[in-house]
Amino acid sequence: MSIQNHDFFSIEQKKVAILNKVAWYCLYLHAALIFFFAYIEAYWLSGLNVLSVICWAVGLNLLSNGKVANALQLICFEVLVHSVAVSLTFGIELGFHYYLWAIACILLVEQTIPIFRSIAFAVTMMLTFGILVTFEFPNISYFPYPKLLPFIHFSNVLISGLPMIFALASLREMSIQSREELTVMASKDALTGLHNRRFAQKHLNCPNWFESYNKEAVFVVMADIDHFKRINDRFGHERGDDVLRIVSGIFIDCFEQPNLAIRWGGEEFLFVVHEENEHTIQRFIDLITTLLEQHNISREQLKVTLSFGVAKWHKNMNFETAVSYADQALYESKRSGRDRVTYFD
Repeated sequence: MSIQNHDFFSIEQKKVAILNKVAWYCLYLHAALIFFFAYIEAYWLSGLNVLSVICWAVGLNLLSNGKVANALQLICFEVLVHSVAVSLTFGIELGFHYYLWAIACILLVEQTIPIFRSIAFAVTMMLTFGILVTFEFPNISYFPYPKLLPFIHFSNVLISGLPMIFALASLREMSIQSREELTVMASKDALTGLHNRRFAQKHLNCPNWFESYNKEAVFVVMADIDHFKRINDRFGHERGDDVLRIVSGIFIDCFEQPNLAIRWGGEEFLFVVHEENEHTIQRFIDLITTLLEQHNISREQLKVTLSFGVAKWHKNMNFETAVSYADQALYESKRSGRDRVTYFD
């Protein structure tokens, strides 16, 4: 599965989880209304709420089976019928018509529902709301407890609004989290988990980069997996990807912030090490090579080695120049037989 598809399914799962919570809230609410309408002797509304509970239960089942579009359309239809039925029975003083407004745009969050159908349903809900509050309809029954009307009206305002506030707030947080995840994905190499070249060029070309770390100089190290093409040719590209992941995992273990390990391209890597003497850099490289030698990379006992090129990056030198010097030193390491370190003079 590609990263884009994985991210899409992750967002969909979060959306369904939010809708599930709202659906359970509404199911319990309608279950309570069965007893409320029975108490005020509106028995046909009590029976209607039994059907409403069944509708919400079916909706939950559809959500759990991934049929989000069907669930939302069923839920919206139930709210439309239920709100109109109560409003025509006792009038709008109870406030049940507010559920129409609260639920009007819920179909718009599901992209598998055609946009025109979603808009048509939302407009229908709002027009129904407008008709109920604009025109006078003869009530089928009179509410037996008129003194409670303001409290019930106020309660319905809250009860209808709270789940929508929760849903919108959760979707907002999901959107923020998704943007943050996309930002991380844009800066990381998908295969290795290291920072990618685009991130490095953007981050390290910042004019105030040295000032932000209070440094006069750091080291830039280029590393290359020796004879990587042979590994791919002999063992296949999947095994080659395994090698890249294992080697990158060693880099991640060895380099802590503010040091950077970057996949520069293919089997080539770049390190930015916040040290100012070659002895410390050599210890870094020795640690990497030791860990690599100790690692049983595959069943075939692959012999994996690295070549290194090291250059000092001074404050008054641009990043591309430092990389060019490190690359020249790396070329010398490979020309000299590989599996070695060369420092740029």
